[in-house]
Amino acid sequence: MSQLQRVEQSAGAVLLTVLEGTRYYVLVEECATGSLGLPKGHQEEGETLREAALREIWEEAGVKANLVKGAPVQETEYTLPGGIRKHVTYYTAVFSGQTPHPHPGEAGGVRIYTLRQLMSQRLNHVTTLSFIQRVDGWMEENRPGGV
Repeated sequence: MSQLQRVEQSAGAVLLTVLEGTRYYVLVEECATGSLGLPKGHQEEGETLREAALREIWEEAGVKANLVKGAPVQETEYTLPGGIRKHVTYYTAVFSGQTPHPHPGEAGGVRIYTLRQLMSQRLNHVTTLSFIQRVDGWMEENRPGGV
């Protein structure tokens, strides 16, 4: 198999919590670039994509979260330097009663924003904001009053 045919599976999530009736979204700061993105990472052997998403949330944002049943899921694929294709599945995850914090070596920092605050941030991928907006709309319609 050539390198161009290799596909690396990854998983992550739009991670959110509700405080005093307002939704807050958690983004992680990439160590190398300082840009903000959703917590995500590679799928380990024997792990489902859902399990990988929850593990990556724990490793990168320091919270134990739950995936939201029926919430939007987004898939994206791109090519890494060296020709390896990366396929990422993003879920929607919620948490409460915890303070997000990065584990050493996993992320440069953890940032928490309302949807409005996110509009002016430097995000790592063009689809990050549109997927968060999609999740926010779904949460508004399907989970009134919170998570």
